[in-house]
Amino acid sequence: MTVTVYSIPSCPKCSAAKALLKRKGVSFEEADAKEKEQEMLEKLERNGIPADSAMMPVIDIEGNITQGFDREKIENALKEKGLIQ
Repeated sequence: MTVTVYSIPSCPKCSAAKALLKRKGVSFEEADAKEKEQEMLEKLERNGIPADSAMMPVIDIEGNITQGFDREKIENALKEKGLIQ
């Protein structure tokens, strides 16, 4: 299982996304969006998301990229990958 959350400090939506993953019992790797910017932008591009429209956090759920804090979208991606029921 590979879940990576690209976030920036003091981002309330980033904190909310990480809290949701913790509540759901999903292990994840935290990545500083500034330090890992190139990696994050490449993942966005591979998924057809323009880099200039990226919203924090960017979450890579086994290759399924979500951005921003959209609880339903995050939960659906986790279910699709079999990480939650």
